[in-house]
Amino acid sequence: MTESVKRFKESQRVEAAVFKDLTSLRIFVRTVETGNFSEVARRIGVTPAMVSRRIAAVEQDIGQRLFNRDTRRLVVTEAGERLYEYCVRALMELDQAAEELSSLRDEASGCLRMTVPAMLGREFIAPKLPQLLKEHPKLSLDVNFSMARLDLYAARVDLAVRIAGSVDPGLIAVKLAPYRRVFCATPEYLHVNGMPREPSDLRDHNCLVTSGSTASTRWPVSINGQISNVHIKGNFVADHGQAVRYACLADLGIMMGPRWIVEQELQDGTLVEVLSDYVPRNRAVYALLLNRSNESVKLKVGIDFLKRCFADMR
Repeated sequence: MTESVKRFKESQRVEAAVFKDLTSLRIFVRTVETGNFSEVARRIGVTPAMVSRRIAAVEQDIGQRLFNRDTRRLVVTEAGERLYEYCVRALMELDQAAEELSSLRDEASGCLRMTVPAMLGREFIAPKLPQLLKEHPKLSLDVNFSMARLDLYAARVDLAVRIAGSVDPGLIAVKLAPYRRVFCATPEYLHVNGMPREPSDLRDHNCLVTSGSTASTRWPVSINGQISNVHIKGNFVADHGQAVRYACLADLGIMMGPRWIVEQELQDGTLVEVLSDYVPRNRAVYALLLNRSNESVKLKVGIDFLKRCFADMR
């Protein structure tokens, strides 16, 4: 028997061993993602010992150790990392097949996994999630509220809401709403420190910065239709837009942020917009999904839901 034939037969043996028990593979994937037998057991309603036995059975079938164990933690081996990558892809395709088959019944079902920016999601999406489940009782939700830009494939995410000026051409993008920004400050701050007339004037002001969305030393501005950056400085940086809003309302300086979080204050005069002619208008809110079949009823329901969530955002 030649070496190539031996390798082929061995690969067939491993393939048969790996895919004979999809339940154990799903448990393996969850164990890699959580790093803890007890947490996996809690999520799926079994004992940690059962999870451990399932993992041990997979290791025995393929003849490779998947985790190195000690009294405090699990460490994924190189074999475990490789198997995880393949399992994630295979299980995603199987889930997609199940969803497309269920779509023949014209009924949304299965788990809809979404990732959304934390502050935007809590304001526009979170209040409406219970109604989505009431409208589609066979649907379940797994929603991640975070600024982290998850890999949709690796994280098995169906829909991602992103604020962006452009999107990855490898993804399908559905525009949900424009994303308007604003420069603003209180009348009291402007009375004491003066009104900025052009972007370069910001260098002489205390600028209140939301980290994670812009660099802490420069802000984007639009000049003659072109986006450029102006260097700024200030004594307040926070990773949450509402914290920056509170600092701005306390007369501490000028903020740049999403218009929707200060719309009421702009209308009643508590805050005053500045540099309105220089606000960048190059971003929008998108729903992103993998470039694969989007005939799934679940995905259609998810996109329609997100469109309703942002219908009033201007």
